[in-house]
Amino acid sequence: MACEWMTAAEAADRLGVTVRTLYAYASRGVLTARPVRGGGGRRSEYERAQVEALAARTAKRERAGQVEIRVETAVTDLKPAGALAFRGYPIEDLLDRSFEDVAELLWTAELPDGPVFWPSANRREATRVLAALPSAAGVLDRMCAVASVLGMVDPARHELGPDAVAGVGRRLIPAMASAISAHPDPRPASGPVAAVLADRLAREDSLPSAPVDLALCLLADHELAASTFASRIAATVGADPYAVVGIGIQAMRAVDHGGTARDVHRMLRRVAEEGLSVVASADRRAGELPGFGHPVYTDCDPRAPHLLAALERVHAGSDRQDLVRSVLESATRRGLPAPNIDFALGAMAWLHRWPEESSTGLVVVARTAGWLAHAAEACERPSRLRPRAVYIGPRRRR
Repeated sequence: MACEWMTAAEAADRLGVTVRTLYAYASRGVLTARPVRGGGGRRSEYERAQVEALAARTAKRERAGQVEIRVETAVTDLKPAGALAFRGYPIEDLLDRSFEDVAELLWTAELPDGPVFWPSANRREATRVLAALPSAAGVLDRMCAVASVLGMVDPARHELGPDAVAGVGRRLIPAMASAISAHPDPRPASGPVAAVLADRLAREDSLPSAPVDLALCLLADHELAASTFASRIAATVGADPYAVVGIGIQAMRAVDHGGTARDVHRMLRRVAEEGLSVVASADRRAGELPGFGHPVYTDCDPRAPHLLAALERVHAGSDRQDLVRSVLESATRRGLPAPNIDFALGAMAWLHRWPEESSTGLVVVARTAGWLAHAAEACERPSRLRPRAVYIGPRRRR
């Protein structure tokens, strides 16, 4: 039987690695490659049976305590080799779009033709909710309260169709953005979501909202991250959109999911006080230097370079930007993995002199778009998620 062959791009995509890693597999004899004539440059094909066998073996090498669950989705396409696309649009094609455009894409599968304006009525309701909260309420407390109260007063909260869910997003996200600051302006916020966030978080000097808008776009969805998976499970059993968002917010409270950018913020503050010895003394294996590497991407997080470049443009020449650059250079010299989106987000909060918790709030505002997109998809294409446990306790006792 004749062998079937795959191009390098096809084989790399199937294995979730880069083409360079593919070449390494071939050089070690893990895969059989044959040269392809014509077209110029270095080109090879790989035996399909071997690629599929390697993919199957790799899938079985799960870390202790980790189980992979696969769910069909048309929302986000994430490639471990370092690619991310929303509804078929690579994030590189969305860098000049507004967050509202990207959210509409996630909800409707189409990019808007013209400017997007979301209603501001619920922002007034959010202002009243925030005024009633205790001063000790954190950013996630405030956003969860806004989502809960707006759900209470929405007579159509139990409508689960895609149009209804998108409508909730258009009303809810601007209201949640008003809750980003612990000292909200009593005036109802208006304007694009990024501008509201930048205005609410501004200290003395106002800064352009473009990096905030870009961060929201890059963070709008990330396939089945922990908060999205939790939200999607709720949607599959009929939770209303406000409950879906509330569950996502609660999952964001986890230190390893929603708190890494905050840890980057703290680390940069320590470097400013103690010097680069903070980076040099960090134990790479213990994960003491947050914001580097990624559990899914094998090479680098494709979102981080775009936000870091935007911050460089805004803060070029400042002492704080010089410090961020020094941390990145020191990490590179030590052989750490590439910075991820949490590093870029924590750096943005520190450069803008925002409170530590602001980065988590920004992620929640952005990710609400993705949570609702997955909720709508779960309602359209119901598939009851019912994982099974592997019992490891004692056998029957007498």
